[in-house]
Amino acid sequence: MSPVEPLVRIQNLHKYFGPLHVLKGITLEVAPGERLVIIGPSGSGKSTLIRCINRLEDFQEGTVTVDGMDVKDDRLLPKIRREVGMVFQQFNLFPHMTVLENVTLGPIRVRRLSRAEAERKAMELLERVGIADQAKKYPGQLSGGQQQRVAIARALAMEPKLMLFDEPTSALDPEMVGEVLDVMRDLARGGMTMVVVTHEMGFAREVADRVVFMDRGEIVEEAPPEAIFTRPKEERTRAFLQRVLHH
Repeated sequence: MSPVEPLVRIQNLHKYFGPLHVLKGITLEVAPGERLVIIGPSGSGKSTLIRCINRLEDFQEGTVTVDGMDVKDDRLLPKIRREVGMVFQQFNLFPHMTVLENVTLGPIRVRRLSRAEAERKAMELLERVGIADQAKKYPGQLSGGQQQRVAIARALAMEPKLMLFDEPTSALDPEMVGEVLDVMRDLARGGMTMVVVTHEMGFAREVADRVVFMDRGEIVEEAPPEAIFTRPKEERTRAFLQRVLHH
């Protein structure tokens, strides 16, 4: 058996915003079907790292490949972006389109599905995230938690090989966080390859195969959740977890 090729391979990634060195030589792989959760203080580079995977952020040094394709290759970038679903802090839905139209837009335009087929699949996905009854509404008529679930359905409609979540619950009211995490748990159980940046430690502990702790642009420690949360090796990891778990 040959070892499985990683779906994402990041090697010696460096990213600068002007003089600011925000990612300092990150090397990381994500296996197909793996659920990787990235934690760390604000400003540690977590969101920037995840945005380099589909080159929403450009970077100065190093390589990032997705499914064997180099994200720096402009000819491959559209194909890569089709394979990578992304869910942001802000829901980024089109306000002038219904929920159903938001979810069918990509499959019709990019995947060339017929409207009927796209709508059938969209309804299945909206059912899956628990909001099929909201299909005809506009995003502005929904709660934040519902909008974020639409955003997840929209990303899934493209049948991605990989889902990236950039702090998907941090803009939500506390009582809505759970409904979005539930959808993400369901995805994880279904075997979706996921990279999640989050402050939700309970979710990280429960869902991750591996947790990466970042601080000041570096990966300080990575381990299975049980090890990170009960026996962190690094002082910086300990100090961070002390702060977030006991506040």
